Amino acid sequence: MSFRSFFTTNSATTAVVTTTASVRPITGKRFAPTATIATSSLLRVRHNSGRLLGLTALAMSMAACNTIPKADVRPVLAEPNLPIEQAYGAFDRETVSSAEQPSVAGQRWQNFYSDERLKGLVALGLENNKDFESASLAIEKARAQYQITDIRDLPTIDGSAGYSRRRQQTQIGKNTSDSYSVNLGLANYELDFWGKIASLKDQALQNFLATTAAKDATQISLISNIAQSYANLSYSLAQLKLAEATVESRERSLFIASKRFEAGIDPRLPSLQSSASLENARLAVLRAQSSILTSRNALQYLVGAPIPGDLIPTPAVSNITNQKIFSAGLPSELLRYRPDVLQAEYNLKAAGANIEVARASYYPSISLASSIGVSSGSLNDLLKSSAVGWSFGPSINVPIFDAGRLDAEYDVAKIEREQTLVGYERSIQTAFREVSDVLATRATLGEQLESQYRLQDNFEQTYQIADARFKAGISNYLDVLDAQRSLFSTQQGILDLELQKIVSQVELYQALGGGANLDVPAIIPVPQYTNVAQLGSRPGNSAESKAAYAIDAASSARVTSVQEAVTIKQSKAPATATFNPTAVVDINNDGKADATVGIVTEETPVEQVPVSQIIEP
Repeated sequence: MSFRSFFTTNSATTAVVTTTASVRPITGKRFAPTATIATSSLLRVRHNSGRLLGLTALAMSMAACNTIPKADVRPVLAEPNLPIEQAYGAFDRETVSSAEQPSVAGQRWQNFYSDERLKGLVALGLENNKDFESASLAIEKARAQYQITDIRDLPTIDGSAGYSRRRQQTQIGKNTSDSYSVNLGLANYELDFWGKIASLKDQALQNFLATTAAKDATQISLISNIAQSYANLSYSLAQLKLAEATVESRERSLFIASKRFEAGIDPRLPSLQSSASLENARLAVLRAQSSILTSRNALQYLVGAPIPGDLIPTPAVSNITNQKIFSAGLPSELLRYRPDVLQAEYNLKAAGANIEVARASYYPSISLASSIGVSSGSLNDLLKSSAVGWSFGPSINVPIFDAGRLDAEYDVAKIEREQTLVGYERSIQTAFREVSDVLATRATLGEQLESQYRLQDNFEQTYQIADARFKAGISNYLDVLDAQRSLFSTQQGILDLELQKIVSQVELYQALGGGANLDVPAIIPVPQYTNVAQLGSRPGNSAESKAAYAIDAASSARVTSVQEAVTIKQSKAPATATFNPTAVVDINNDGKADATVGIVTEETPVEQVPVSQIIEP
């Protein structure tokens, strides 16, 4: 009987110490003895299968005193507390969000991007980037791990051969003998009556699917980073071009100011101011050159190879996508396109399978072992029929008393699923926030650009007027310098905003989940072997059953609406727990109670192990 059921049949009981600050369990050494029933007496009995059934029923009777948690068949409902069926809130004139227009994340990256040079770099990156290669290898590793789990349903047969020579002292004298043996044996093969191996297989499959989602997330991030680095390099080249043009213009201004000073028309101050303005432009050239080197290094790192000269972007690319209108779809589409959300979902399913593994551990473990071989003292007699021997032995391991270890492992599995559920809900919230942040950035970019272009027109006219007034001797050269600096700063700002516009398009595509190979068929491993104990209950090995298995494994979890979540919470019966104090402890002997020792009892639904009648065949 488990420690949990020692106090009450339908309750979970734990010894605790309570203080004013905390409640914590008493820890100590625990022992988990088990009862193993040997069945060697059945080795040479004819009706082994019938006796195995009787032995199984006996084991079930022995385990009946141990309470087993009821299987929780309720669906796991995510509650992200977001308006996932409503449109996003902030838009610019180029962005829409509605159910009628699907998300641009559904487009292949080859169709979303229009710049051929960029697409060439992305193709190189998917071929050479080491992070992406590592993510792809992780999929192969997860596939192999699934196969290892699947093979557990297949019996393992081992062969062995041996030779030994022995000398024994007798009254007659020394006796030397040889021994030869050849054996073929079935290793301990577990009969999966309770679905433990099947649950482990489901867990391995969900881990595989989570790994494929992680690879998609790596691909999306890689494509987005390449596109952003491509845009950064393009506008760094544009900044360099602008700075070099400004240097040429200010060199001419310095030449004119110097000549006017030499002719005695102007004092030395205008030529000094013109020289300082030229140095500022030269600094801008150097900063642009440094930015180009940095952007090119980043792009080369992402691509994983030297960048071909014909794939270098042109300065200030005006557009790298085919989109005129960017559709964000609805937030609910993030559940389909965002691979990080899918990865969290698969992790949630794996945690659910782990609960079933922990629950199956309550039941007896039934294994089969057999061997056949020949043994003789002479190598010549090894193949005679008299040398042949065989054995067959089922064994059953029944958990009877484990001091609550199984209960604790089951509780850990349930808590881990709750933690994974919180992570799944958090991934949905993160995806929603990232899309909303990009939309908020894009909401005013167009208006900022329009304002910046108007400023450029204003400062161009201001410069022309100031330059003409200076040449006419009406105003000093400071007005010309101020107009030059303002115009140059405005032109730099325009390039920065144009870059932000391009980057925001890339970020929106990434935040919505665009960039994965949605048109590539998913290769999902399916079980190749079926446990002997489940041959009658498992689906067939046809192509249809394998396809149904794969589709069910990759299907999405259901996300509740806010109102539905409230209704579900209200319908749940509140968990009850009672504390029965057994002793009040004064640790420091000051006459005041420091802690109370007692028993905490939590109501937990359990089920009894069914006891079958033993029928002797």
